[in-house]
Amino acid sequence: MDRDEVAIIKACQQGSEEAFRELVERYQRRTYWIAYNMLGNYDLASDISQEAFLRVYKAIGRFDLKRSFYTWLYQIVVNLCIDHMRKESGPRSARLDDVAEPLDPDVRPSGTTIEQEETRTAVHAALERLQPNYRSVLVLRDLQGMTCEEIAEIVGANNATVRWRLHMARKMFKDVWESRQGKAED
Repeated sequence: MDRDEVAIIKACQQGSEEAFRELVERYQRRTYWIAYNMLGNYDLASDISQEAFLRVYKAIGRFDLKRSFYTWLYQIVVNLCIDHMRKESGPRSARLDDVAEPLDPDVRPSGTTIEQEETRTAVHAALERLQPNYRSVLVLRDLQGMTCEEIAEIVGANNATVRWRLHMARKMFKDVWESRQGKAED
């Protein structure tokens, strides 16, 4: 952590709402995109991101300044996503509201074409077929650009385990993607 961030966290620990607002502004987009990439749902990603910051707000007084703040925050986001995926792993029915509601233009990247949106949807559909522990490492590494060491700290595993999960996740994703492509050709 840089000195500025340490000062902000210390101010948060002393009850400064302005300092906490700064932390939220620094990390809100990143936490949102991690949640979105893991869950594939704009609204749910927003809810998860907000819940993560609520948990940070409640626990910031106990945060150890020797740790990396963003790793701690991302660990909270990933765990919330995994918890949600586990709850939702049973059979699901589609709600008409989910299908009918247009994407929020403020959240969707500007200049996104219909083809890009279709690809994004297909990628998230493929990601949904992966188990949470594989999906999380794939999202954090390939979509968020984190190192395996950072991911290991976030998911609470050693570096070798993260690399193995990443290898397996990429293989599983490739299999799902290719089977999707094969169905499209039929």
